[in-house]
Amino acid sequence: MDLKELLIRAIKSGCLCSIFYHGFMLITGAAITLKQVVTFTVVFILLYFLWLVLVSFGKGRKR
Repeated sequence: MDLKELLIRAIKSGCLCSIFYHGFMLITGAAITLKQVVTFTVVFILLYFLWLVLVSFGKGRKR
């Protein structure tokens, strides 16, 4: 996979995870702000993208 595909995959996963996580938080009655949602989503996307890049292009990977 190239970087564009990895970024798209990270964005899709980050948005889906954020919807489930914050939906659960709303169901349990926790107060959430838009700033928390955006921060969680952006950090999740960046960390997941970094992990995907490291796994895809790591030194030990045979092609």
